[in-house]
Amino acid sequence: MKNIIRAFIVLSFFAASAFAVPWLGLIYKKSLYENHLALQISGVHPESGCLAAGVVAGDLLIGFDGKDLVNVAQIQNFLKNATVGNKVAIEIVRDGQRIPLTATITDRPDDISSLTGSAIGSKMASFGKNFYANGDKRQESPKATILDFWATWCGPCRKTLPVLEELYNKYASQGLEVIGISSEAKNTLTAFYKKQHASPYPLYRDADQGLWRRYGIHAVPTLMLLDANGYIKRVWSGAPSYEMLEKLVLEVMK
Repeated sequence: MKNIIRAFIVLSFFAASAFAVPWLGLIYKKSLYENHLALQISGVHPESGCLAAGVVAGDLLIGFDGKDLVNVAQIQNFLKNATVGNKVAIEIVRDGQRIPLTATITDRPDDISSLTGSAIGSKMASFGKNFYANGDKRQESPKATILDFWATWCGPCRKTLPVLEELYNKYASQGLEVIGISSEAKNTLTAFYKKQHASPYPLYRDADQGLWRRYGIHAVPTLMLLDANGYIKRVWSGAPSYEMLEKLVLEVMK
């Protein structure tokens, strides 16, 4: 849960876009300084403009764009209208000293797991050609995507399949994509599809477990919910209820 909270904090520092995403690359927790909001920095991405400007973990961010920091919306609104390469004045407190700095807005990298300690906030890697069923049903621009990391031998995974099928059948026409991802042998997966459960959505074989390793998948089922730009919004393990999944999907598809 801690990683999830920290990751969502990072997400508040960029504006969603299908192209370059301007960001500061900071993880923080809210604090106070002289009776106004301050941000206690707990992490700085190594490729961010803030690190280049001299911001380090432990600093207290107290000013942004020439003003005292009153709310996080100041930063969010700035980034919504910013482009990569823009500069912004920030002010920090370190060891009791107020220090003015100038940070360059950088492009948010696809993978920020080194900063957040979680897959949340990173952009999903591209799939290869290992779709063994329903690959022709891939959507070009889905509004939301559920990734289901599963295995044929897993009891909770089997309970999840009809839940995903029901959700997919209801919302695929509205922009929902579901992709099942397993690393088992192709003949095992094909036999399961033909004889036990013919899921209607695309099924992918992660033959070298590259996706499993990249996103630290250690248990099945593990599900990920992606937004329209392919960014991972939620990650959870265990068999979900239909009601929970539907609620989360509709929130992302708004």
